[in-house]
Amino acid sequence: MSAFQSLLALPFARANEPLSRHTTIKVGGPTRVWVEPNSFDELEYFLRLNAQVGAPLYVLGAGSNIVPAADGYEGVMLHLGPRFAYHRFEENRMVAGGAMILPKLTSLANKQNLGNFEWACGIPGSVGGSLWGNAGARGFNGEGFESRDSAADFYGCVAYNRKGERVELGRSDVEFAYRKSSLGELIVVEATFALKPLTDEQTLRHKGAIRDLLEKRRNSQPVSAASAGCIWKNPSVEGCAGAGALIEQLGLKSASIGGAQISAIHGNFLVNQGGTAADVRALASHIEAQVKAQTGIELEREARFL
Repeated sequence: MSAFQSLLALPFARANEPLSRHTTIKVGGPTRVWVEPNSFDELEYFLRLNAQVGAPLYVLGAGSNIVPAADGYEGVMLHLGPRFAYHRFEENRMVAGGAMILPKLTSLANKQNLGNFEWACGIPGSVGGSLWGNAGARGFNGEGFESRDSAADFYGCVAYNRKGERVELGRSDVEFAYRKSSLGELIVVEATFALKPLTDEQTLRHKGAIRDLLEKRRNSQPVSAASAGCIWKNPSVEGCAGAGALIEQLGLKSASIGGAQISAIHGNFLVNQGGTAADVRALASHIEAQVKAQTGIELEREARFL
């Protein structure tokens, strides 16, 4: 029996699942095996089995910053099932399963009179994936808006390594930087965030800030289009206002190849208008080449291209 056949014998696995169904940019071919465990025991069993058979493994969160290949993934795609989308509150701490979607947590925290998680109101990512990549956005500090990310309120997490061994990590065990962490190949199944207790009056103010943040996002990003979020990290170059602004300054906004186009709303978003994975990849490479040729700046991708 081959490695893939062994894995497909699992009751929570299936073959040739199209990745276009599980990514927000809606492109990509099938993965050889799709695995969706719904409990810690199922996840541990799968990881131990996969460690024995040695199949290539990729972990997919909400699929909001992924661009799969046209021919899919010749390996195993692991996606935490819906039972990992849980939450609970322990005083001022919010505990969330790895499959929980961030905007839902923003709303739940606000109803619990807890602040500091407003930044996540418009990010369509899962807890596990967003923590792994240290997702961030504008947040609210009670007085004004500021840049904030997953690391800001991170208290600890439960994860599994690729051998199926459970690992518990505290804040000091994980290093964070701009859009990355030291979590590496660990699979986050639960995370805890220490939030700020609010009075009823403060909660109303924070609720208003959430509305403002969502409105700004609707006006400045193509939220209803098929995309993978920001394609590039903002360059650390003096005088550069960001990747999107740079692309717009160079006249590349609305550039297109096939059914892929740079958004007319925000230059750092590449939207799929009925195109293919090949269109998306070709356009991303074209933009990078143009930016390098005209400015000498090498754009670094924030979205992950499988």
